[in-house]
Amino acid sequence: MLITLLFTACSHEDPNSPVYKRKQVFKEMLRTSQSMRDMLKGAKTWDAKAFQLNADKLQQLAQQPWPLFVTPDQNDHSKTDAKASVWSHPQEFHAAQDKLLDSVTKLKDVAATGDADKIRPQFSAMEDSCSACHKAFREF
Repeated sequence: MLITLLFTACSHEDPNSPVYKRKQVFKEMLRTSQSMRDMLKGAKTWDAKAFQLNADKLQQLAQQPWPLFVTPDQNDHSKTDAKASVWSHPQEFHAAQDKLLDSVTKLKDVAATGDADKIRPQFSAMEDSCSACHKAFREF
């Protein structure tokens, strides 16, 4: 019982920690983009207005996680998948952020057309920028 209690205490993440907060933002970004992807792939009914609202939401969310990549605190025991290169190569990390932000802005702009055929390539470009950043800066 003591072992279970200790394990539970150690696995709990502090909801006020930067790691926890940025994970929550990324999870919401994933949920939002999944809904958009489902519409573009026909898994959900196409709704141009809902897609536009999601693009607006995604643009707002895409601004939020970056300030939460603070230098790791030895007292914060939150599990992070961020590679050390986030902090050792900050210029490259900032360039990856800028690429995502640019692709999300372009997605929002093209989403305003309501034309799924025009939106698909930009949605794909946005996903590519996510994947490239994850490959360079996230442990899997």
